Amino acid sequence: MDNQIHLWAFLQGIGFFPSGWMHPRARPEGVFAMDYYARVAALAEQGRFDAIVFGDQLQSRGAGGRTPERMAMPTLDPVSLLTAMAAVTRHIGLVATVSTTYNTPEMLAERFGTMERITGGRSGWNIVTTAHPATAPNFGEADLPPKDERYRHAKDVVAKACELWAAMDQEGPALPQGRPVLVQAGQSADGRDFAARTAEAIFCPAATIEAGIDFRNDLRARVADVGRNPDAVRIMPGLSCVLGGTEEEARSNHAAILDLADDALGIEYLSESLCCDLTGFDPAGQIPVDTILAQTLLPKADIARAITPAAEKGTPLGEFAAHFMRHPRGHNVFLGTPEQMAEMMIAWRDAGACDGFTLQPSYMPGGLEDFVEQVVPILQARGRLRTEYPGSTLRASLGLPARETVTA
Repeated sequence: MDNQIHLWAFLQGIGFFPSGWMHPRARPEGVFAMDYYARVAALAEQGRFDAIVFGDQLQSRGAGGRTPERMAMPTLDPVSLLTAMAAVTRHIGLVATVSTTYNTPEMLAERFGTMERITGGRSGWNIVTTAHPATAPNFGEADLPPKDERYRHAKDVVAKACELWAAMDQEGPALPQGRPVLVQAGQSADGRDFAARTAEAIFCPAATIEAGIDFRNDLRARVADVGRNPDAVRIMPGLSCVLGGTEEEARSNHAAILDLADDALGIEYLSESLCCDLTGFDPAGQIPVDTILAQTLLPKADIARAITPAAEKGTPLGEFAAHFMRHPRGHNVFLGTPEQMAEMMIAWRDAGACDGFTLQPSYMPGGLEDFVEQVVPILQARGRLRTEYPGSTLRASLGLPARETVTA
C-alpha cells in the first residue's frame, strides 16, 4: 500500500496540552502504574500504530532551580517503560529516546541489543544529543559541549553502536532486525544533516501542510545527496487533535480544555519552556524581555526570536503565555469531526507533506481513545490504514529494508 498512512503515538505523560491533566477523562495518577501503560499500549496496537515513542530528559524540570507547582509533566525512563509494554503487546514498535552525549556506544549497544531481543525486533532508538544546559552539571560538567561538537560526537557514537550490533548479530543469536530502527528529530541545519545521514524515521513539527511539504522535500533531498534512498525514510510530523460530533462541538471541547488553565499555569508552562522563572511577574504586565534574556539557560537568540515580536506589540505576559500554551511546541492541532480529521490526514499524505503522523493526544488516555475509536475505522475503511500488521518487527510495519548502512 504505497499510500498507507503510518501512525506513531507519543503517549508519555499527561498529553499534549499543559492543562489536559485536569480533564475529567484524564488519568494523571496512572503514569506511575503498569496497568495504565498496559491499557494505552493495547489501545495503540488496536489502532494498528507502527510504534509508541517516548521522550526522555536528563535534567530536572523547573526554571532556575524552581520546582513547578501546577505542571504535571512526569518523564520516566523510556527504555524501562517500553520494555515493560512489550510484555503486553505483540506487534507495535517501541521507540526510546536516549542521548549520545551522555551514553557510550557500548552502553547504548547493550541496552538496545537487549531491548531488541526482548521485544522480538520491535525496538527503535530516537537519537538525541541533549540540548538542555541544566543537564551538564548532572554529569559533572559545567556546560554542554557546543552544538556542532555534540553532532560530530553523535555520528561517531551511532557508527560505533552499529558496529557493535553487527558483531552481536553475527555472534548470535541474531538480532531480529539487525539493529534498532534509527529515529531523529533535529530541526536545525546540523540536525537535518545528521538525520539525512542516519535516520530511518524523522519526527518533526509542521503546523501547516505547506510546512510539512517543505520539510519533507528538504529532508528527502538531503537523504538523496548523501547517497541514501529517500523512499527508505519515513517523515512523521506531530499531530494533536480535539474531536467533536460537529466542528462547532470540537472547538467547544478545545476551549474547555484551555479553560482549565489559569494565568498561573500558563506562566508556569512558559517559564519551563523558556527556562526562566516568570512566576513572580504580573500577568497583566509587559513581557520582561530583559529579565528573560538575562536569566534563560537556553540560547538567547532563539528565545529573543520567540518573545520579541509579542513584546514589541505590547502583548501582556499572561496573554502571551495563554497563546503559547494553545500551540505547544509548534505542532499541528486539528479541531473537527472524525471524518474531517481522516480527510485532513489523507490530504497531507497525498500532497507529500508526510509519510504519516506522530499522534500526540490532547489528554491521556481519553484523547487516544477518541482517535482509535473514531478516526482509525474511517482510515481503514478508506484503505489508508492497515487492518492487520504485516509482520512482527518495527521495520516490517514501517516498510523499511531489513537493515541499512549508516552514512559516515
